[in-house]
Amino acid sequence: MTDFPGHHPVLSGGKVIGDWKPSTGKIVSAHLPDVQAGRWKFRQLFFRGERQVRARWPNPDPADPLYSGWAFIAEASANEKAAPNTYRFAADQAVKPWTHADQAEMHVFPWYCWVNDIIPLKSADVAGQTFTLSRPPHFEFMPLLAGNRFCVENVLEELDQPGEWCLRTDTGMLYFWPPQEIKPGDVIAPVLDTLIELRGTAKSPLRHITISGLTFSHTRTTFPDHQHASHHSPALYGAGITLKHCDGCRIEGARFVMLGGDAVRLQGANVRNEVIGNEISHVGGAGVVLTDDGAMNADTWTDQAVLRRHSSGYPKLIRNVISDNDIHHCGRIKKNCGGVQLFAVNSVDTVISHNRIHDMSDKGMVMQDGFGRFIVEYNDMNQLGQEIADTGGIMINRWFVLQDDPELSQGNLIRFNLIRNCIGCGAYSEQRHPKGEGDRTTANGRIWTPYYTWGIYFDNSGMENTVFGNVVVSTVLGAVALPVGAPKNNCVENNIFIGSSGNQLDLRMSGENNRFRRNVICCSDLKSMLLAAQPSARSSISECDHNLYFLSTGEAMSIRGIGSLNDWQKIGFDQHSLVADPLFVDAKHGDYRLQPESPAFTLGFQPIPVDKVGPRPRKTIHQGLVP
Repeated sequence: MTDFPGHHPVLSGGKVIGDWKPSTGKIVSAHLPDVQAGRWKFRQLFFRGERQVRARWPNPDPADPLYSGWAFIAEASANEKAAPNTYRFAADQAVKPWTHADQAEMHVFPWYCWVNDIIPLKSADVAGQTFTLSRPPHFEFMPLLAGNRFCVENVLEELDQPGEWCLRTDTGMLYFWPPQEIKPGDVIAPVLDTLIELRGTAKSPLRHITISGLTFSHTRTTFPDHQHASHHSPALYGAGITLKHCDGCRIEGARFVMLGGDAVRLQGANVRNEVIGNEISHVGGAGVVLTDDGAMNADTWTDQAVLRRHSSGYPKLIRNVISDNDIHHCGRIKKNCGGVQLFAVNSVDTVISHNRIHDMSDKGMVMQDGFGRFIVEYNDMNQLGQEIADTGGIMINRWFVLQDDPELSQGNLIRFNLIRNCIGCGAYSEQRHPKGEGDRTTANGRIWTPYYTWGIYFDNSGMENTVFGNVVVSTVLGAVALPVGAPKNNCVENNIFIGSSGNQLDLRMSGENNRFRRNVICCSDLKSMLLAAQPSARSSISECDHNLYFLSTGEAMSIRGIGSLNDWQKIGFDQHSLVADPLFVDAKHGDYRLQPESPAFTLGFQPIPVDKVGPRPRKTIHQGLVP
């Protein structure tokens, strides 16, 4: 193999746009016959490797790009039969007349802001502040509500800033205000949605292929045009690299940047593949996806026959490893996603380790609708859930074990992860109190952030899970929660939970035999609760004891739904717990190691190896990936 120093091979799914002509002011235009003929459509444009902004209204404040530049649904039409999908809106920025509203699209976060959608406009009366959409939101149970935030994109009259562009599909004209003088090769529009596909068969898997050192960029997004029936699913297809029926293949040391869909996608049955040491950034969807197109899982936790039937429709993924990757700024287009995402699969010891995941539109990781064991360890996650509500740093939903299956009967292990700043964002007519405790607002009170997040969130799930040795800092509703369903046989032990704005730990749950022990739990905000619980907690929690609690202000600590810590102890919990300063080495600067004289050690607390969290030096990556 020959090296070419200074050269960096790039696989681009785009097409260079040239033959620019002056249009209006600093705006230039190019005619694209394939667009006019209906053979090509795109929602992204790249200038010198950077994604540009579709001309939008309202314009965001560059100093606050996530939470400014939004309009808000005021109300739906009073006569849905006469005016279906028609809405009034309110905004702080004036609206210019739109001569071709049918070319525009509304980017909206409907309902309770679990997802986003991009919906073509049918017409607009900007003077009367109403618009009509060409369809309702994709998921029937998620209608547009008063207060939902949105912007309108691809409006030629709103092309008023450098870096903005607009595509007229009826005329095939592309308009662009370049941030700098255009040179040949500067402007690229995506054509392909997948760049490499490694495809074997069930009888003859593709084996031992390694792809490394390449950069993957400029792919087309398939969202929202190709949606699974479940809103939890990733997009149905589209990625930098897709693996199908592969065994022992490796994606290593590559860059995935400015893609429209996911970065790496393991589709269906895959065995012993490794995705290690890559950089994944500014992609439209998720970072690394292990998925299939199966149906949503069952709602039952107890009927093993129903669970086996669902599991039989899912592919089996065996000992795949996602490790030592730098994954950031994902969800640029499809907001509901994860840095690592599992959906509709049977997992046999999937290992997700030593990744750095940050600046995410939604979750750091999400495991949704599956069976079997995954191991999540030594990951560093920060600035999560920036644009979505009801989310978590790690979220597990409808994920079960099969008790009589030798490969799928083991519970999950979540250990030695550092999770910081799981933020959350919502905008609708009324906050979902009492579960939104601790939230703040922006946009004149119309956007709530931080809002409605947990650190490690078991939703409609929670069987045989071990949460050990994690450090979770700054969420809203709690560092760990098992709030829905009947969580059973879960153990949350030897963790450090710090500084959540609502509750440090959320124990509002049913189920049975759940244990919370030897955790360090502390905060400094008097409005924040130590725990949230229910008076019936004795039926679902078999142990909550030997914990160390600390409120740095020295005030008495409160438990939401119970009263004081003393009231909680009268129920029978925390009989051997302590209230004392845990003596962190330097919490102010993010060093949450405990000093040798910490009282936590008298309770049996074990040191957490925070020095091992995050990506490792290249030479040590392949050591001990699979337990």
